[in-house]
Amino acid sequence: MPAFDKRVKDFEAVNTQVLGISTDSPFSHENWAKSVGISNYPLLSDTHRTVSKDYGVYWPAWNANVRATFIVNKQGKIAFVELYGQGDLPEPDKILAEVKKLG
Repeated sequence: MPAFDKRVKDFEAVNTQVLGISTDSPFSHENWAKSVGISNYPLLSDTHRTVSKDYGVYWPAWNANVRATFIVNKQGKIAFVELYGQGDLPEPDKILAEVKKLG
């Protein structure tokens, strides 16, 4: 997401790593990242749908994942999750505020 790419340094300042994960292939990620200007955080491919299924965001009708944001704390536990409808995007300010709550 371009909005997160522009804010990566804000997340890093609070010791947070931004990652993008989807069921798209690495080739698709590379082309999408170039087309929208993503260069400051990694995009990971879940081509086997393992992560999507493990996190409960697999969408069988589309053989893909729904859009969601997860914050995983230092202990490896999910501390925050937000799901989005089709066409909705996460708001970096809101997610950054949630990260800061974890201290």
